[in-house]
Amino acid sequence: MAVLRRRWQSGAAVALLASMVTIGPAACTSLHGERTPQPSTVAVPTMAPRQLRNSVSVQVVVRIDRAACVEGAGGLPGPGAGGDWCYFLDPGLNVTRAERVELIQDARRDFVVVVTLLPEDRDEFAAWTARAAGRQIAISVQGRVVDAPELLEPLSGDDLHIYLPGIAEADARTLLRQLSG
Repeated sequence: MAVLRRRWQSGAAVALLASMVTIGPAACTSLHGERTPQPSTVAVPTMAPRQLRNSVSVQVVVRIDRAACVEGAGGLPGPGAGGDWCYFLDPGLNVTRAERVELIQDARRDFVVVVTLLPEDRDEFAAWTARAAGRQIAISVQGRVVDAPELLEPLSGDDLHIYLPGIAEADARTLLRQLSG
């Protein structure tokens, strides 16, 4: 089973839609060693696009400036302790299409956006995670890092799970619309 470890957790409302993101069911471990619960079967309506409205990017983190990004410096803004930080990333993998995008609730009643990869994209995703294992990665949507966990080992899951703890259903649906239209 693949594991991601959090370097930090942001409760800031500024992070809005995705202060926590993981890839793959039950793939996240917090700094305190708590396991992120697997999503339950409580589902909210499902969208079924082939092409995502906005891609989800997964990249290796090169460095993080613990301050807001300076325009033109080449970093992406994202959540950090006490406000936005600036993430500098290597080229990575862009997920531009999906078999399905759905919004579910996990056992803690937090919302999770699940992006089910197309069968033909799963090997590329698994290969990318094998190359990135042991490093910190960033997951971004629309030019903003939404989380930056450590990828402790390769993932072979069929899905990207975007966990949204403490986020209102309306905000979770906004992220769903950003991805699926």
